[in-house]
Amino acid sequence: MMVKNFGKLAQVLCRTRFMRTMVVSPHNYTMRAHTGYKSLAQESGTLGSVYMDQQQQRQQHHQQSERKSKYPHTGLVFAAMFSFNLFGDDEKEEETPETKLVNTIKRSILCIQKEQYDKAEQMLHLALRMAQDMRSTNGITYVYDVMANLAMEREQFKKAETLFVDVMRRLMADGHTEDSPKILHISSKIAHMSQLQGDLVKSFQGFQWTLQRLAKLVKEMPENSDVLELYGLTKNWFGQLLMKQGKYEEARNLFTEALNILVDVYGYLNDASVTILNNISVAYVNLEKYAEAKETLLRALNIAKELKDTAQEGVIQANLGLVYLREGLLAEAEDFCKLAWKIGKSNSNADALEQAEYCLNEIKSYMKG
Repeated sequence: MMVKNFGKLAQVLCRTRFMRTMVVSPHNYTMRAHTGYKSLAQESGTLGSVYMDQQQQRQQHHQQSERKSKYPHTGLVFAAMFSFNLFGDDEKEEETPETKLVNTIKRSILCIQKEQYDKAEQMLHLALRMAQDMRSTNGITYVYDVMANLAMEREQFKKAETLFVDVMRRLMADGHTEDSPKILHISSKIAHMSQLQGDLVKSFQGFQWTLQRLAKLVKEMPENSDVLELYGLTKNWFGQLLMKQGKYEEARNLFTEALNILVDVYGYLNDASVTILNNISVAYVNLEKYAEAKETLLRALNIAKELKDTAQEGVIQANLGLVYLREGLLAEAEDFCKLAWKIGKSNSNADALEQAEYCLNEIKSYMKG
C-alpha cells in the first residue's frame, strides 16, 4: 500500500515576521515550490545589501546604521524601513525618488505576504520603471530579483529561471564571481526548480556544482551565518531530489546534515527544524524503519507544540497516523488521524484537515482490503 501524501506539511507561519515554512506536495514525497525557510522578503534580500550600499552612504544619520535585522537576508526591505522611518517615527523624511522606490518595493512585498500576487506584480513593474528612470543599476537588479522570487512563489518556474539568470548576469557584470554567495543562492534555487519540474539530471548537476562551492565557502567563513544557512537550505533541497530518485538513505543523511547546520544558525526551536524532521521521517518510512520515523515525528511534534503552531501540529499528528497505518496498527492510526482532524477543525486549518481526511480515507481503504 502506498500512502501518497505522507509528507505533507502546512503552508502557514508568521508572515508578519517574514518567516514561512516549506510545503510538501500532496502527492509525493518532495517539497512544493518554495524559496527557503523564509518568505520572499528574506530571499530577495540576498541582493538587498547590494542596493543598500549606495543608500547607506547617503543615510548614515538614520537608524539603519545602528540596527540589524533579526533574520539574515532581509537586506533592502528592513533597511528601508529603518532608514526611511516606515515604523512610524515622529520625524518625517523628505520624499525623494529613492524613498518612493523603496516604499513601492516594500508595498509589493506586503502584497506578497498577503498572497495578493497580481497586485504585487503590478507594483514591482512600477518599481522597475522608477529604478530605470533613476538609472539605478543596483535598484533594477534588486527589483528583478524580487520579481524572480515572486514567480517562484507562484510556481511560474520558467519565468522565475529566466529572471534569475538575468539577475546572475547583472551581478557578474557588477564584479561578482561564480563563488559569490549571491550567485550560489540563485544557483541553488534554479537547481531546486529543475527538480520540481522533473528535470532531475539538471537539478542533480546544479546541486553538486553549488554544494561543492558552498563547502569551500564554509571552510573559508565558518562563522558566516548567511553562508551556513544557504548550505543547510541547499542540502535539504538536494535531499528532496535524492528522495525522488529513491536514494532514501543518502537523502536521510543530507536531511540530518541540513538540520544540524540550521540548528546551529537558528537554534533548535524553529520552523525549519519541524520541516526537516518531517523530511527525515519520510526517508525512514521509505526505508521501512517505522520506529525511527515515529520517534522523529514526535520530536517534530514537540517543537510544533512549543511553537504553538497548531497547523503543523495537526499535519504531523496525521503523519504519525499514516506511519501506524503502514505498520497495520489501525486503532493507533485512527486515534492520531482523528486528533489531527479535531486540531484542524478547531483552528480552521485547511492543510491539517486535508491531511487528516486523507489519513482517515486511507484507513477505510485499508480495512476494505
